[in-house]
Amino acid sequence: MVIYSFAINGVVGILIIIAAVQFFFYLFTSKINNQLQSANNWLHGFFSDSLNFLSFNTDAKPWPFNDKAEEPESAEEVDVVEVVSEEVNLDDNQPEQTTP
Repeated sequence: MVIYSFAINGVVGILIIIAAVQFFFYLFTSKINNQLQSANNWLHGFFSDSLNFLSFNTDAKPWPFNDKAEEPESAEEVDVVEVVSEEVNLDDNQPEQTTP
């Protein structure tokens, strides 16, 4: 736990540096750097997991001692909704309606 507390202290400094570099990158190019964003997301996840472990909110140990397999960041849970549509015939006297 002592090692994780020192690691959290170091991660906070790195996150601040990455945020500053990302700000300047966005300021001059109007685009975010995907590599910096990926590193920031990973460090933020490590910080969150470590803080939850240190504050006894969870018993799951953070990286590198966790047992769970890393899931790709692009994997998202998707809800599938099936919709049945009906074809409607318009009369000749009825004008076709359009949505604005």
